[in-house]
Amino acid sequence: MRTLVTTVDAGGLAAAARRLGLTPSAVSKQIARLEDALGARLLERTTRRLRPTAAGLELIDHVRPLYEALDEAAGAVRDRQHEIGGLVRISASRAFGRAHVVPLAAQLLREHPRLVLEVVLSASRLDFIDDEIDLAVREGTLADSSLTAVSLGSSEIVLAASPAYLTQRGRPRTIDDLVRHDLVAIPTTHPQWDVGYARGRDGRRLRLEPRIRINDLFAVRDLAERGSGIAAIPGFVAREAFASGALVRVLPRAVLGRLPLHVVYPSRRHLPARVRTVLEALRASTARGL
Repeated sequence: MRTLVTTVDAGGLAAAARRLGLTPSAVSKQIARLEDALGARLLERTTRRLRPTAAGLELIDHVRPLYEALDEAAGAVRDRQHEIGGLVRISASRAFGRAHVVPLAAQLLREHPRLVLEVVLSASRLDFIDDEIDLAVREGTLADSSLTAVSLGSSEIVLAASPAYLTQRGRPRTIDDLVRHDLVAIPTTHPQWDVGYARGRDGRRLRLEPRIRINDLFAVRDLAERGSGIAAIPGFVAREAFASGALVRVLPRAVLGRLPLHVVYPSRRHLPARVRTVLEALRASTARGL
């Protein structure tokens, strides 16, 4: 029936064959089989032209709206493949989640009305299968695994303090001066940014004892903003405070290390479009600065 409609619209067998990707003889045979099945002649063929019979016109009038509806439905499905929608579950640490994932989530929800996000902020490394995680941001050195990992770059560990604290206690000029200052850090179970030890100017290994440890990097930053001491934090946690002037960098030439960041996911040949969209957005976000 589609061949019949296309043949009448195209005005001939050869033109219909080109539209349908068939040979003219194949088009002719399909129409002949349809005529045999219905027991009615549907097309009048002459050497110069082809036109539908009354039965052909009646059939075409009935089936054309059906095929137009089918084409519209198929088009809607094809369009939906290009429209990002569905649920994506992302896992990240509380600090990275607040600094990057939450702002990114707001942007993605604006750009993709059908997208649904579930963000799990936790220090624990969740299981992809049991916890149904699509993407996870991991900090530090990755252990060997079957997961696919995409580097997001690395964030420098910086020293930061409030202007009020530095006015009151003085600005350290060297690493050695840190022993005379209050330090704010997270517990030593997180060695990536622990400042328990540092090399002094003469190469000596200095033992630095933070005055307060707290297991949340944004809480470390908040304490530093309140003048409680000099904080050791990743640059992505300090960035907004540096921009507002709430914190200033201390010993900017001191190298405390860098925190590698990766987004990982179960090894698959093809990622769903919605997951790949979030992954690429994460890469673009971190490329603008960590």
